[in-house]
Amino acid sequence: MKILAAGCAALALSAASWAGEPGSGAERELALALHDSAMRAALGHPGVTVCRQLLVGIAERDWVRGQVIEVQGHLIAIRIDHPGRFPHILKGVPYYQGTTVWSTPSLWTPCL
Repeated sequence: MKILAAGCAALALSAASWAGEPGSGAERELALALHDSAMRAALGHPGVTVCRQLLVGIAERDWVRGQVIEVQGHLIAIRIDHPGRFPHILKGVPYYQGTTVWSTPSLWTPCL
């Protein structure tokens, strides 16, 4: 629970850093690094439930839901629990219930 609280605090700081557009290149790099490390802290543990919003066509959005099952370096393995309302194929992998995908934590968000 302490790890989750630390991850949430890091996400809040990351969101605050994005509130204003970074001015210089160094500020932008710092904001991106903070965001990436916050996402790794929040999602880099097996058992965390994660969601990802995907664009369908030009206007429709769909949510994919899964659970982190493994962490290796900067990647997380996610078992898809709910593939959304529409079929999705990312990097040649169809998203079906039970499919395991490897992804970077910054593409996903914690969900309930």
